[in-house]
Amino acid sequence: MIADDPAKEDRAKRAYDQLRLLHTIHGDDCAGRWVAISLADGSTDTRLYESKAEAIRFQLHETQCAYFCFQGVPLLRELRYYLDFNEQLYDQGFHLADPATYVNPEALL
Repeated sequence: MIADDPAKEDRAKRAYDQLRLLHTIHGDDCAGRWVAISLADGSTDTRLYESKAEAIRFQLHETQCAYFCFQGVPLLRELRYYLDFNEQLYDQGFHLADPATYVNPEALL
């Protein structure tokens, strides 16, 4: 169960809107490409990256973002879980060190 937190809900909604926009603009070209989503507010730099390593390289600090690999636009609830999961990892001192690591948001439900 997701705890009520308006800021985290807004973050997920903003990220969801950004992903839908990118998918609307780029269509099937999004498949397999990466997006850096700010854990602070759910914004993105509206760029698609070829790899997770490339997405990380273009951020100020790796742990300020969650890195999403496009396999379609997730449900809002899935995205909320995914962002919360990434934030919890970073807060506990962990991170997905391998740039090729991919966590499917659906697997977190």
